[in-house]
Amino acid sequence: MSNSSWALYMGCVIPNRLPYMEVAVRETLQYFEIDAHDIDGFSCCPNPLTLPHIDHHAALVISARNLAVAEKQGMDILTPCNGCFEMLKGSAVCLHDDKELREEVNTILAQTGHEYKGTVKVKHFIQLLFEDIGFGTIAESVIYPLKDLTVAVHVGCHILRPSNLLNVDDAQRPTILHQLVRALGAKTVQFPDEMDCCGYGTRPADRDLALKMTGIKLENMKRAGAEALVLICPACTLQFDLMQRLALRDVEDKTPLPVFYYPELLNLAVGTPPQKLGFEQHRVKVDPVLAKLL
Repeated sequence: MSNSSWALYMGCVIPNRLPYMEVAVRETLQYFEIDAHDIDGFSCCPNPLTLPHIDHHAALVISARNLAVAEKQGMDILTPCNGCFEMLKGSAVCLHDDKELREEVNTILAQTGHEYKGTVKVKHFIQLLFEDIGFGTIAESVIYPLKDLTVAVHVGCHILRPSNLLNVDDAQRPTILHQLVRALGAKTVQFPDEMDCCGYGTRPADRDLALKMTGIKLENMKRAGAEALVLICPACTLQFDLMQRLALRDVEDKTPLPVFYYPELLNLAVGTPPQKLGFEQHRVKVDPVLAKLL
């Protein structure tokens, strides 16, 4: 296991809209004795779905400032958010490889008293689990195997693509989340549109199309035998959990599908009391699954 000290970058969505995700992350860090610190001075990443498409240069400067804040502390960045990961990791790679671009960005950053030297690495929380902690250690830590649970997994777009910058898993056939779930004793299913977008990014432009995308995916998961959905992205959670009732409105099977953040299941499996994990904050009730597991 790595002895690195991390700058914990929670982003905007998790603390403000999905606080139970933050609880699960912090419980996991504590359980595995990961040295992660909250750093003053972080701002929005910024959201890779908005500003980069309006002004890519401005987005890069904002991202570089966050990287510089961590660099000043002598720490690499650890983030549980797919969108933050894509923005920060992509920016870090670009600025590391392009000295001229880095100098241009630093000219602007100098006005805020910051400089980015291009040394910070960015890691997604899921990478920490399989690279630093390891599947074996996770499996050995399980006290309550989730052997009676069958789930669908949804990795999300922003941790996989652009693959040449992010380099986390096979962008077409990702397996890491499947393996992490199986390390807890649960079974995973595959379904036809597993790699399709959840619909969240489409919602601002076409809400009905976004809900249709979500509903079709949920229906296919249930047809494949899934009793729950496991994911790792806050944006995908907003779409699958908060918007599920509307998404199921126009599909044949309107049975709710409970949605879990992977660290929640990990915490259950290693013995964290469920009352600490904020399950009551889920929009889709998870009680049927908890009753089966506990």
